[in-house]
Amino acid sequence: MVKTGFTLLEILIVLVILSVLFGIGYVSFETVYRNISTESRLSGISQNLFFFLVEARRGAVLKDTIYCIKFNGGKFYSFVDEDLDGNSDNGKKSEISLEESMEVYVNGNKVENFEIYTYDAFFLKKSGNTLITEYSNLEIEIKYKDRTKVIKIENSLPKILE
Repeated sequence: MVKTGFTLLEILIVLVILSVLFGIGYVSFETVYRNISTESRLSGISQNLFFFLVEARRGAVLKDTIYCIKFNGGKFYSFVDEDLDGNSDNGKKSEISLEESMEVYVNGNKVENFEIYTYDAFFLKKSGNTLITEYSNLEIEIKYKDRTKVIKIENSLPKILE
């Protein structure tokens, strides 16, 4: 008599092999998803900051006014600041919030707060009550987990480094 079909042992071996393969696949998928999610968040923040810098520079030229990009308390702000006091002159402010574990570095130094001013197409640093061109060339790094995005201002032109 010829038997057809599979024995219980054969079925169990196939199920064990499939379980192992699915387990490996799940772990790999989770790692890829986490990396893509981290990269996506970091890219979004850096693109928004780049937009802040470009838009503030453009507004300063078109409206002949001084704009401030301020980082404080895990948030970036952009606003008009003619009196250089670090606060919005007209009450209008744009804001970008960072993820809790993101860190910001300016020229390689970790910072908790800083201000960049822009006027007449230049990025400037406040020194006393005057603005100096020290920030016409600088790097802003945003670090999140094991990833970094760099926005470089070179000759007062911002760009995102990949």
